[in-house]
Amino acid sequence: MLQLLEVQDFLQKAGRGEIDSSRLDSLVEQFGEDCKTAIRKQLTRRSGYNIRMSGLGRPLCQQQLEKKGMKQDVAYNDIVRFLIGDLVEAFAVLTMKAAGLNVISEQDKCSLNIGGTTVNGTLDIILEQDGVQKVWDIKSTSPWSFDNKFSGRGGYDAIKEDDPFGYIMQGFLYAESKGLPFGGWIAINKSSGEWDFVEAPDEQTEDREAYLKEAAKRIDAILNDAKFKVPFTSVPEVYTVKGEKIETGNRLMPKTCTFCSFKENCWKGAEYHPKVPSKAKSKPMAWYTKLVKREL
Repeated sequence: MLQLLEVQDFLQKAGRGEIDSSRLDSLVEQFGEDCKTAIRKQLTRRSGYNIRMSGLGRPLCQQQLEKKGMKQDVAYNDIVRFLIGDLVEAFAVLTMKAAGLNVISEQDKCSLNIGGTTVNGTLDIILEQDGVQKVWDIKSTSPWSFDNKFSGRGGYDAIKEDDPFGYIMQGFLYAESKGLPFGGWIAINKSSGEWDFVEAPDEQTEDREAYLKEAAKRIDAILNDAKFKVPFTSVPEVYTVKGEKIETGNRLMPKTCTFCSFKENCWKGAEYHPKVPSKAKSKPMAWYTKLVKREL
């Protein structure tokens, strides 16, 4: 993709010391302001719930609990992760502008009337290429997500298949608010620094309509206090010995719930414990909803 090549070429030139710093002055000043905004946002979080485009695609149960004002368990390192993500995204905007991409707007406030309710949001960036403007969402990712969800083995279909953060609905809502196509995601591996432009399909009418319809259903459920239920079930812990699958008797929290800051409300007594079947010297941690066997 040409836009990716332009970004890579610019960063390679920067690595060789071929960029005139004076051409970056205004961009660096704006980056500084964006960093200040990010720090204030993450360190002075406000309580309260508003339906926003960025969150509407998350599991409905999570949004219902947030609306009720349930206490969220946000780990200290989550704040660091969120802040790093904001800073990476701000640097991405600087880089794309410096690389000469046609940036129409960034951090653009937008709104959309869905079923009589105005939903607000802030889209990341609109890029124009070959006379076509598209809305793009910038995502800083873990190495695993970059390789398996966005780039490499990933892509639009992989995200659609497992989308606990509602990335696709978010993208279509932003795009619909501007009357533009959804371009996809600009993914940046925050460990390796790699980039990829992960494109949404050119033909997206069917998906777009489906996600807009689902957004309307979610808004109705949230506003009318639909009955709360946990739509996920715990899963048995299984390990393999000589090709035979064996259950430990423990049960693991559903993956989607492990990302949720309300997990302890829905899974009373859940325990964060070293993964029982692991033979690693430093065992990975896992959330257990039932822990009857602590070691093999």
